[in-house]
Amino acid sequence: MRTIKFRGKSTNNGKWVYAELHGLGMDLFNECVNEDTIGQFTGLRDKNGQEIYEGDIVQFDYITTLGKHRIGLSFEVKWCTQEGCWVGWDGFVENTLQQTHKMFVVKGNIYDNPELLKGDIK
Repeated sequence: MRTIKFRGKSTNNGKWVYAELHGLGMDLFNECVNEDTIGQFTGLRDKNGQEIYEGDIVQFDYITTLGKHRIGLSFEVKWCTQEGCWVGWDGFVENTLQQTHKMFVVKGNIYDNPELLKGDIK
């Protein structure tokens, strides 16, 4: 059975709270969270093994066939209902994450680090 996990920012202290969905209930968190920040775990991990959640900001980080290290575009992780998969959205194009998630690194999220989508990631 797969685990369905969510996270959201606590309204008490601003920290991230993680919870699993059990049964049919949506009583996910023991403390109050800001509903606008709730995001689902995609089931994917980045190249460093970090879990990727809806609302995360990921960046291409890969080695070319010639052995050169490259860092590329940044994307917001979203669910695409039309395609039925998790995608990286750069404001113009949706790129599926299922096949390329091992080339991404989680750099932050849209709630704590919205400036990362402006293209100034280091």
